[in-house]
Amino acid sequence: MAPRTRIVKIGALLLAQFGLLAALNFQLFGMITAYKMMELKRNLSLAAYISARKRYLQRKRRNLQARQLRRKRRSVWVINGRTDQWWQNMIGEDVPDWCWKKNFRMSKECFLELADELRPFLAPNPHSPNRRALSTEKRLAITLYYLKDTGSLWMTANAFGIHQCTASKHIHSVCEAIDMILGPKYLHLPRNTEEMRRKVSEFEIKFGMTQAYGCIDGTHIPLKRPPQNSQDYFCYKQYFSLNIQAICDSKGYFMDVECKWPGSVHDAKVLANSSINHEMKTGQLPKTFITLLPGYEAIPNYLIGDPAYPLTPVCMKEYQTCVKNEEVVFNNMLRSARNQVECAFGRLKARWGFLTRKVDLKLEMVPTVAYSCFVLHNYCEIKGNCLDDEEVQAQILRHQTEEESHPNVPDPVYSCETSEGDYVRTVLTKYIQQNLPDDY
Repeated sequence: MAPRTRIVKIGALLLAQFGLLAALNFQLFGMITAYKMMELKRNLSLAAYISARKRYLQRKRRNLQARQLRRKRRSVWVINGRTDQWWQNMIGEDVPDWCWKKNFRMSKECFLELADELRPFLAPNPHSPNRRALSTEKRLAITLYYLKDTGSLWMTANAFGIHQCTASKHIHSVCEAIDMILGPKYLHLPRNTEEMRRKVSEFEIKFGMTQAYGCIDGTHIPLKRPPQNSQDYFCYKQYFSLNIQAICDSKGYFMDVECKWPGSVHDAKVLANSSINHEMKTGQLPKTFITLLPGYEAIPNYLIGDPAYPLTPVCMKEYQTCVKNEEVVFNNMLRSARNQVECAFGRLKARWGFLTRKVDLKLEMVPTVAYSCFVLHNYCEIKGNCLDDEEVQAQILRHQTEEESHPNVPDPVYSCETSEGDYVRTVLTKYIQQNLPDDY
């Protein structure tokens, strides 16, 4: 009986294993079938997409051919009544230098030098059928004339004898060329340690702030109400704007500009998400360290900001409440140094009035045009094209009045004070106190 029982058990076991194997085979067969069906469906969808795309391109090609056959030859390139006689007089030989500076914010010599730098990218197409295609000098003049004050596109177009859409097109293309060609040359952060040391040395000699290499602040460019998400662009100054973050050195030359944030975004949040903050945190920006006092850690390079910015090792701001005399001294020196960026904004907006009025361009064009104003500002400052002091002081006064009426309140999240930043500020305060002259 025992052998027969054993045989029955073995048979039952084999039968169970055979059933399991058959179930696995059926499951595998089902998976393969489902995969093949999905693959077939995917191929059919791809074939349908390719066929539809092919029909679309064929239809588009037929429409273009039909349009070319129906197109009439252009009868006129310039409408009667439009003239550029004013520009022809300006480009002549007898125009005084002050007239060039009034209309284009630079001397004729600097204007022609700037046109030569941009000529490879702005020269007219020699194969164009338009015998009156705009020259490099005229395209640049249209852009500078539009940017220099609070005029409109129509005023600029009428002055140069062109249509408004032509003026808008050339202003955008010229600003793109300025950003791409002149931006890296005239507006950049220190590229190596030597340049950083020079910036730090110039800042310390002028303002007495050791290890500082620049001032940071934000400015708002007024906009017409955007058609979409307009609430994002309504700033604390009670108008629609674009928030631009800029960093300048001891001479008032801008080194870094971020012009992509809506007006409702706080300055501290712009800094936290900016490229300069990323470069400082990741070590991509050249650094120099110096030990100011024995027994204390070395101090890194830092920026100077207003109370709306955070207090970090790379961004210094004043004490909110002073309890010691040395803290008062530190605040006074820091405010004096930070005033440099306010003056730089004053000269910038006095030179390019485009930044002080509601922009009549498409919203996506504004960052490009605004950035070109910063590049052109540096170009004019380096070339010695100075502005009238009364215009600059009037612009600075308007800015101060606006700030007093609508102060920039610190953000509860992004305007924080870190312990590392407080340590650096304490070391700087003690260093300044120990090195002050006796009669200060």
